Amino acid sequence: MLRFGLKQYAAITLSLAAAASAATAYINQVGYRTGDTKEFALVDGSGTVEIVDGSGTTVLTATPSAASNWAPSGQSVQLVDFSDLKTPGTYSIKVGGQVVRNDLKIADSPFEDVTKASLKWYYYQRASMALEETYAGQWKRAAGHTNETAQLHKSAGSGSLQSSKGWYDAGDYGRYIVNSGITTYTLLSLYEHFPDYFKTLKWNIPADGNLPDLLAEIKYNLDWMLTMQASDGAVYHKLTTLQFPGDVMPNKDTEQLYVIGKGTAATFDFAAVMAVAARVYRPFDASYADKCLEAAKKAYAWGAQNPNVKFNNPSDVGTGSYADGSLGDEKDFAGTELFVTTGDASYKTSGASHNLPGWADVSGLATYGKATHAAEFGNVAQVAKDTLLSVADDFEARSTTGFGVVMGDNDFYWGSNSVAGNQGVWLLHAYYLTGDKKYYVAATKVLDYLLGKNPLDMSFLTGYGTKSPMMPHHRPSTADGVKDPVPGMIVGGPQPGGEDIGSQTWECKDYRTGKPATSYTDNRCSYATNEVAINWNAPFAYLAGAIEAINAGYAPSFAVDGVARTDAIRPAMARKVRAEQGPKLRFGDQMLYVEMGDKRFDLRGHRLH
Repeated sequence: MLRFGLKQYAAITLSLAAAASAATAYINQVGYRTGDTKEFALVDGSGTVEIVDGSGTTVLTATPSAASNWAPSGQSVQLVDFSDLKTPGTYSIKVGGQVVRNDLKIADSPFEDVTKASLKWYYYQRASMALEETYAGQWKRAAGHTNETAQLHKSAGSGSLQSSKGWYDAGDYGRYIVNSGITTYTLLSLYEHFPDYFKTLKWNIPADGNLPDLLAEIKYNLDWMLTMQASDGAVYHKLTTLQFPGDVMPNKDTEQLYVIGKGTAATFDFAAVMAVAARVYRPFDASYADKCLEAAKKAYAWGAQNPNVKFNNPSDVGTGSYADGSLGDEKDFAGTELFVTTGDASYKTSGASHNLPGWADVSGLATYGKATHAAEFGNVAQVAKDTLLSVADDFEARSTTGFGVVMGDNDFYWGSNSVAGNQGVWLLHAYYLTGDKKYYVAATKVLDYLLGKNPLDMSFLTGYGTKSPMMPHHRPSTADGVKDPVPGMIVGGPQPGGEDIGSQTWECKDYRTGKPATSYTDNRCSYATNEVAINWNAPFAYLAGAIEAINAGYAPSFAVDGVARTDAIRPAMARKVRAEQGPKLRFGDQMLYVEMGDKRFDLRGHRLH
């Protein structure tokens, strides 16, 4: 017969408590929506999971799912569903009786602030103007790169060009058309899909006439892009110094600016963006819309005549190259958007892509355009929709195991957080086209990942979450003397490439873990995992903003019934999906046309203006 004394019992009790406290819960650190499906990830947990309110009362008891391995981090993970908890507040999580977190938040509009922050970051990236304390607070700064006269590099011709405005691309002070392409398109799409929501959403930036804040910000970059078009229609590749500057503020980067190179990729990206801008800005400024459309047509014409002009950095240039060896996707992108805008069949393209959008491959953006414009593209739209849904189904399936996120082993490359963001945007398009809630739920899980439900247990958005990056590779945040980095920036995220590892003083020590999802360091040296970039912020901003708009009762004009979640808000606040948003046959201006929402089409399905 075995006998245990008090000391033995005490030892066993302490051992069990230690085992329970070793559990780690990974959560969305910004919060969860009251009416949404909600889950967190649990590693090394055993025993009952309790959610406890501020008074110490257990408000929900949950049973974790069976554990499954998540290869990117090598962890065995359980998922804990707590969707039944719908009361706003801050809660603690207990596992086996031990508190493992006390920062679990539930709110009615959890992503409104991060939407505003991620969009306001573009204001902080503005070139050619001072950031005033009224708008920038402690991150106010002097204007940088105010000399509008830039020299044409020998790769672009001879002479000079007047060019100002635009957004600094990343942690450096270059401005690049190719990366501005996918970035500006993504933000334009956010407005075009949810105009009524973004007409009134504000985040304290300087006004530009009667434009909503989102369109005012985008126009600041469009204005710069327009300066980069040559008289023959071609578009210059970038506006930078010859080499990257040191860790200085923008006004201290005084080296000569050069307009560098021309290329097919930049030109077609420009054409696509300007075609979308022509649609979006027409209700506010018809002359500006006409200017954008004319620029788009000129660019497309040059690209069609010069389909294989590839850009590579000249030998004396060391700034970002954004070199692209495959140029057919840019033409597809430009043709798709010009056809949607003009109805001119000479621009119409066919086919669809399974590829997730990125600056080097924008075929997925063309797929969005075709799939969401059934009247214009007919059978091509169905092919694009089927393609989009097949990819979305794979994404959704991945989100049900492991960390409950879409990311897989092969998704952790440079800028992995933008991969995650674009996966979320893709899933939302599937939701728009089908109304199937599974795609919406999977998209919200992308936000969960980016805001803390990941094996690094951190929010990747500066200034938001319990733990977020403090030392991003971002020159203003390094040189401004302010402890906190500029808020609202998505850092690049974990990936095992180690391109910034070396023995030089400016290089990183080896931070790789052998697993892609944890190969990251919050250090200014890490341009490979901790830099920021305009194209990485854009899908996050789209994802957060679209989810907020959907839950405020809005849906894109092309979306099926039921996408706008009017059940998620108070009835008095809900915008009902109007019956007239369905297709109606109208007669006016001595012609018969089809009206769908605020858009008009002729009887061949071409958009009217």
